[in-house]
Amino acid sequence: MADKPGRPKGETQTRAALIEAAKGCFLHNSYDRVSIRELARRAGVDAAMIRYYFDSKAGLFETMVRETIAPVASVFKHDLKKQQNSPEALMRAYYRIMEHVPALPRLIFQSLNQQASDEAFIIVSNVIHEMLGYAGDWIKELSDQQKINPQLDPKWVRLSFISLMVFPLIAPKVLLKQMNLPLSESMLDQLIAHNMLVMNQGLFQVPPLESSGPGVQK
Repeated sequence: MADKPGRPKGETQTRAALIEAAKGCFLHNSYDRVSIRELARRAGVDAAMIRYYFDSKAGLFETMVRETIAPVASVFKHDLKKQQNSPEALMRAYYRIMEHVPALPRLIFQSLNQQASDEAFIIVSNVIHEMLGYAGDWIKELSDQQKINPQLDPKWVRLSFISLMVFPLIAPKVLLKQMNLPLSESMLDQLIAHNMLVMNQGLFQVPPLESSGPGVQK
């Protein structure tokens, strides 16, 4: 198919290269220290392409954050009655992302707490506000389905769930090293299993086991 008038060739590749450059720059440097020139150099494109695709450095930063966490948002926004949208599925989606971009949680944490840049703070705040809204709807749906421990307030369940899921990836590296918890696919799978055990015995209501035959009690 012919390129649209005015659009540069290799559009998809150029946009993707800029997103990857944004990950490489923003995840390892403060927002204000990353220049448009550095982003373009790393992507191997003209700096004008940033304005063409994203309007500004801030637009590229926001797109990078949103597209990186999109799989988690997708699980949040889909029907909880489906098995693939269970709490375990949400954690698995989150950890699969973080396995490849482990610096993202720290970027979010620093942007919200240090406020080194107004632009970065506003962007990350808006994204997190949306995600917390999804999480609130998600916990409410679980509560409506009577899958939340009735002794617990859903707002604290939401906080506990997010804390269990997020903290290991923003914990100081020295702490994880001392606890012999190197970030890896195997470690994250074990963390999911541990978190689900903790939550199923504290946060969520586990359905009683069905009888599978004579001699087996419910």
